[in-house]
Amino acid sequence: MCFVYLRTERFIIRQWKIEDVTDLWKIMSDSRVHRCIGDTPWTIKRTTEYIQFMFDQDFCTLELFHGACISMDSQTLIGLIGLNPYQQKQPEIEWQFGVPFWGKGYATEIGRAVITNAFSFTHLEAIYGMVNPLNLGSIRVMEKIGMTCLGLQDFHGEQNLFYKID
Repeated sequence: MCFVYLRTERFIIRQWKIEDVTDLWKIMSDSRVHRCIGDTPWTIKRTTEYIQFMFDQDFCTLELFHGACISMDSQTLIGLIGLNPYQQKQPEIEWQFGVPFWGKGYATEIGRAVITNAFSFTHLEAIYGMVNPLNLGSIRVMEKIGMTCLGLQDFHGEQNLFYKID
């Protein structure tokens, strides 16, 4: 049985399954997905290790998690979303979607649902988002989901725009 974190109008956000490796690798091996985040395309080995690590974490709440974003219509994996450790009771939101799924409002729909549900069902005080200033798509998403820009700050040795919602 696979744990479902939440549902939106068009998506299920669920726990990872080992069977997701190939579909996630197809997304994460595309260099365009990593263009603004300073990462490199994933190998099948790295993808397998990521899914195994996330599965082993057995996340059961929205306080900290990484989930698979699945289209309810087609049962297609479109990407990932998660809340990563950042500050006490103040995680960082992260999403990465396959290029064919950009510009369709999916990140906005899913991001908004994660924030709404995380604040409704956990004791989180705030959620941060960090974005490369060149990543205009993610900047628009952060603004659409109600996050406020705090300006440029250092994040892992790079200058990123910081966003926050509380």
